Amino acid sequence: MKISEILRDIFTDVDIANQKYKKDLADIYPSSYGTRHSGSSAGFFKLFLPQFIGFIIGLAFTKLIGASGAAYIIFGSIFALAIGVYKSVSFDKIALIPAVIRNIIIMLLFCLLSGIAVLMME
Repeated sequence: MKISEILRDIFTDVDIANQKYKKDLADIYPSSYGTRHSGSSAGFFKLFLPQFIGFIIGLAFTKLIGASGAAYIIFGSIFALAIGVYKSVSFDKIALIPAVIRNIIIMLLFCLLSGIAVLMME
């Protein structure tokens, strides 16, 4: 599987999640609210959630073993990758190697967006 196919698959998953979210909004709320609300971040939230949870668990593990400094980033990244791969293999039924590559790309996107957010806050 090529990296371009994996990237296309990632953004297709985001688009599908956004469409489902918009459809749910249209079913739950009046039509005027459903058309005003864009719901464009729902797909990215669903995409980044396993990595975010894994990173938090990695931070907790680092605190548990008493490490400090760069160990927080290292263990957070390892746990984020592990939980993301587990989700992709178990729930999305993706083979192991494409799941690892996919989650590395997702982690890089997450780091990029987090870095941009931090820079915009300063």
